[in-house]
Amino acid sequence: RVLRPPPVRSKRLVLLFLSFSFPRQRGMKRTIFRSARAAAMRKRTLQSTAKNQQNAQAAKAAPAPTVLQATHISFASQPPKGEAPKPNIDFIINHQPPQHSGAAWLKTKRVQEGPAFGDEALEGGYKAFREDIKSVVPDARVFTDPLRTLAYGTDASFYRLVPKIVVKVHNEEEMVKLILAARKNKTPITFRAGGTSLSGQAITDSILLKLGHTWRYRKISEDGSKITVEPGWILGQVNRMLAPYARKLGPDPSSIESCWIGGVVANNSSGMCCGVAQNTYHTVSDIRMVLHDGTVLDTHDPASWASFQVSHKALIDGVMSIASKVKADPELVALIKKKFSIKCTTGYSINALVDFDSPLEVIKHLMVGSEGTLGFVSRVTYNTVPDYKDKASAFVIFQSVEDAATATHYLREANCTDAVELFDRPSLYTCENMEYMQHLRGLPESATALLIECRGENEEQMQSRIDQVVGVLKSHHKECITLNEVEFSFDAKECAAFWDARKALIPMVGAVREAGTSVLLEDVAVPVKNLAKLCKGIDQMFKKFDYKDGSAFGHALEGNLHLVFTQDFETIEQVNRYAGMMDYLCKMVVELEGSLKAEHGTGRNVAPYVELEWGKKATGIMWELKALFDPEDQLNPGVVLNTNPNVHKENLKPLPVAHGVVDNCMECGFCESACPSGHVTLTPRQRIVTTREIARLERSVMPEDAAKLVLMKDLYQYNALDTCAADGMCATKCPVNINTGRLVKNVRAKKYDDKTLPFRAAQASVSSFGAIMGTVPVLLNTVDKIHGVLGSAVFGAIAAPFGVLLGVHWNKYVPKGAAKLQQPAPPPPGGPPG
Repeated sequence: RVLRPPPVRSKRLVLLFLSFSFPRQRGMKRTIFRSARAAAMRKRTLQSTAKNQQNAQAAKAAPAPTVLQATHISFASQPPKGEAPKPNIDFIINHQPPQHSGAAWLKTKRVQEGPAFGDEALEGGYKAFREDIKSVVPDARVFTDPLRTLAYGTDASFYRLVPKIVVKVHNEEEMVKLILAARKNKTPITFRAGGTSLSGQAITDSILLKLGHTWRYRKISEDGSKITVEPGWILGQVNRMLAPYARKLGPDPSSIESCWIGGVVANNSSGMCCGVAQNTYHTVSDIRMVLHDGTVLDTHDPASWASFQVSHKALIDGVMSIASKVKADPELVALIKKKFSIKCTTGYSINALVDFDSPLEVIKHLMVGSEGTLGFVSRVTYNTVPDYKDKASAFVIFQSVEDAATATHYLREANCTDAVELFDRPSLYTCENMEYMQHLRGLPESATALLIECRGENEEQMQSRIDQVVGVLKSHHKECITLNEVEFSFDAKECAAFWDARKALIPMVGAVREAGTSVLLEDVAVPVKNLAKLCKGIDQMFKKFDYKDGSAFGHALEGNLHLVFTQDFETIEQVNRYAGMMDYLCKMVVELEGSLKAEHGTGRNVAPYVELEWGKKATGIMWELKALFDPEDQLNPGVVLNTNPNVHKENLKPLPVAHGVVDNCMECGFCESACPSGHVTLTPRQRIVTTREIARLERSVMPEDAAKLVLMKDLYQYNALDTCAADGMCATKCPVNINTGRLVKNVRAKKYDDKTLPFRAAQASVSSFGAIMGTVPVLLNTVDKIHGVLGSAVFGAIAAPFGVLLGVHWNKYVPKGAAKLQQPAPPPPGGPPG
């Protein structure tokens, strides 16, 4: 049903009714009547003027009513033969936003002077692709306008590319057709799940195929040892499904409550406790994948594999030929085994060529960590791992980062811990105001902490491991000087606070930067024996390149550190500063026998350095694999492998100053899972992204930006403002408590001042809220009595016009007024009995 705004005369009647409903607001009645008369006069003047205008179409363009309506009927599954399909109408799945006046204005202006936006800006293969997919995906899920392509195209990395087309994909059948359409029109595609990737692997300036919230298939084995899921599940949600079985997935990244399974597989994510042994590569059981030619291979289905062996014999033979070549080269085999003995997501998972003899297993494991460049994973089966309930944590503070690194080396050799996380001094500053962390205040400038966790199948096994940890640190106390006692906490709340602090470090460190600067993040790993040298080298690097706010922390037990620092990119000197730091860092890590990307994926960030880490021979193997799986270079080109030596310092993301509420946001995406409107329009992160872009456009002096700003603001009104619940749920997930709802309220408030009628009416309602609430039960009971006398049909017909006027529709289920709550009796003298 479309709700049309009432005519002015009807509005005056409503205002008259409201004015007599509040007898205390005598002054308000006069204000309401005067405002209503003024509105009526303005309305008549505008109507008269409009009749005389020649270009009536452009002048009359106005936003359509804000209505959620189902404009497309989808079919959840194929019906049995002979039965008609049952429609699945879902206003979220196929939500049709209102038409926008800005779009109409731009269409009129563009003919004469303006740049093209949206569908009209598409050319060549992109225009043909857009036409071809109209029968595949409804228009409500295809986006070409500048606001939503920017919003949906942004991820957590410090790179920015804006796609020409964004498509929300809801099932495998659609994905196959979209891949084929892109192949036909020679338009590159990039797949996107949760958008929490950090290396630039999930962005594109071509076509972005973004997974919708409908990828939710799941199946758990009877004992919980296996789980099959589609890529739309959040990792934390999957773990909650497995909790009754005392099982979980191996990967445990800090974005566990935000990242989607699709990205976990594509990046071979690991995390704080899983190490190498429990990452996706080592815990995957089966994968269902879509290749560049639209072929679906399900490694769990023998019939699918049999068919694939016939249809793709050349691919299988090519892969196995490369595997044979690798296995025949002892030096290359030794390099691969050495590289993957520590965390490594630089390049492809070519350890599959050495670890397996079966072509099925080789292809399956090559897909893990391929970042959408070899195919799309539409379903995955994991072997789950135990989730021990008995666990304890200790927050141990050391005199220096070298002492902490040395202690980590001894703990790893003793094999007595399940996780060891390192916090350098800047990281500790960030955490010291959190609950249970106040003891970090006043520490020396050289202090570094290790967060240590021990687990066990039972309490006795856990205690045994704790005793080992304490013994190791005591026996090496001269080399590993501690500033506090090594005490483990068994309090679940306190332990959770420790680990919440660790999970939040990246956005928290990024949040304390200077407004307007970008957050840069690097992710390296070395053998633990070289961790102390890495820590010392990083400190020297930060000083050399003047990164005063640089911080290093991470998974010390795996020799894996994350480097977070900030800078702006307004000048070529700043860009060259970053490029010089990258050259320095990569050479240092390679000299320490390390990985340039431990767990965040190669992306664009270290694509130019793959050969530096792997050498020409191994890198050549990777290029051969890419050519076999994606001969036309259609799937996420430029990611993992790239011939452009400067790709890592191009398309760097700006974070312009926009609003004090959100200026410290680094666009990590942690907030998105809590947003009630995220699947309808925009998420909190996307609202911040578009707010920043509008702020930039408002400051721009470029003529083409003026036209873009008009459309952006118009689209922003509905997608960012009107559909935001402003409930602050996003702040509950944000590590730095950014409340995007507060931003939305502030922007909404700017539309009104204290002299406007809506503002005065709202103020009157607030000041008389008690009186209003007192009249509601009386009003409901009155309506109920009239309804009882007239009946539903007659009363419904009478109430309908008032529903249109007031925006509140009556139906026969409207309740009666509730009786006033009785105040409890005061307690007897002397307190309650007993």
